[in-house]
Amino acid sequence: MFLDISDDQDALLTTVSAVLARARSRLVLGGGKASFDLELDGDLEKGGVLDAASYPEFGVSTAALVVHEVCRSASIAEVAASAVIRPLICPEAPRPLAVLTGDPTQAIRFLPVARAVLVLSEAGASWFPVTADDVEMVEAYFAYPVGRLRDPDRCLSRALTVTDPGLARRLAQLAVAAEITGVLQGGLDSVTAHVTDRRQFGRPLGTFQSVQHRLAACASKIAAAKWLAFKAGGAGATHTDVVTALASAQTIVDAIVYDLHQFLGAMGLTLEHPLYRWTYRAKLLKSEFGGASRSHRELAELTWP
Repeated sequence: MFLDISDDQDALLTTVSAVLARARSRLVLGGGKASFDLELDGDLEKGGVLDAASYPEFGVSTAALVVHEVCRSASIAEVAASAVIRPLICPEAPRPLAVLTGDPTQAIRFLPVARAVLVLSEAGASWFPVTADDVEMVEAYFAYPVGRLRDPDRCLSRALTVTDPGLARRLAQLAVAAEITGVLQGGLDSVTAHVTDRRQFGRPLGTFQSVQHRLAACASKIAAAKWLAFKAGGAGATHTDVVTALASAQTIVDAIVYDLHQFLGAMGLTLEHPLYRWTYRAKLLKSEFGGASRSHRELAELTWP
């Protein structure tokens, strides 16, 4: 597969960039926890970019690129499940869409703002509508809105079965991989801007070769994981491609987050700087589907059944 961007894909990504630019112009950073950007979320939906996976000229690979670009933003919106999974698995489900894997009592990303929940389990896949009365907020510093179901059994009793649970799981894995590459790229963009402006010993930090080498290594790892996700979303992509993309993205999180915080020092650990908006998301995403070790075991089982 040639990893080229078509004119149609480029036009769609230009639309995404325009939406993100408007969100960036109204975003106030520093001094508080990140919150869900309802206006950005609505703009993405109205712009039609979240339906790209359902169109032949775009497909899932384009949806993965949309997720990557949106997750680079400091603004928080629910894009991964809506762009990659929903168009092909449960297009009738209202969005924002939260995804539940495993224990139904666990905390779920985006649940406080979700209008539907996709459930992935060994028994299959299904989705159910959700209201504010179904949700209990969870205080967390993962930069996502997080919540729990008040009564999981009641919610699951109204679930509607998904016809292709295997595809649903693969798309969910791909969505997480694309989300990880996006938040890591956003964090790298932020740190690159910092070392360009920050001066030590009479010169910008970014002019030191050791800094350049480590940031270049981060950029290379992120780019490789991004294009693995793009490839995994292409026509003819296999389950092995999807798990490879997820394992790759989850594996690089710790090393890259470490480097990004190293170059920001203590400021990177505070709410005064926006870096946590990306790195805290990455820390949570790396544990999805059992984490990198589970993804590698799944990859081994697919390669050597």
